Amino acid sequence: MKSDINIEYGIIELQEESYKFNYDIDLSQLDKAKLEFQFEHNISVSTQPEGIIITMRVHLMYNAEEVILQGVRAVFAVKPFHNFVNEIQEDGFEVTNPSLIDTFISVCIGAIRGMLAKNLKGTPIESVVLPLVPMKVISANSTKKRK
Repeated sequence: MKSDINIEYGIIELQEESYKFNYDIDLSQLDKAKLEFQFEHNISVSTQPEGIIITMRVHLMYNAEEVILQGVRAVFAVKPFHNFVNEIQEDGFEVTNPSLIDTFISVCIGAIRGMLAKNLKGTPIESVVLPLVPMKVISANSTKKRK
């Protein structure tokens, strides 16, 4: 069944949610090849005002120790909201177009990439860039599967 409902969306808010720099680590001594990125994110819904809220954090790790924490919080408007978010439950929500959530996540990753570039400028690890992450990897780790 084809739907003729036109969905509009946009960013309402995008801000640096967190930034932490571990000053106990000598960045000039790090082997950049051993640096690892770990992602965490949370996606929630607000009904007043209507929006999709994504909080994402990236941890730059070295030998299981956090070197940098960079976080972003974004709020996205979707209209008509109830045609996009069709069920809200205590443990999550369902949407009619999951690929739009992927777009929102991509925006957050791009924002974190830029924030890291700005915050690491002038440090021994300024050349470290958040890699491109395939959306299927993120989606597979964040989407609930129904039985």
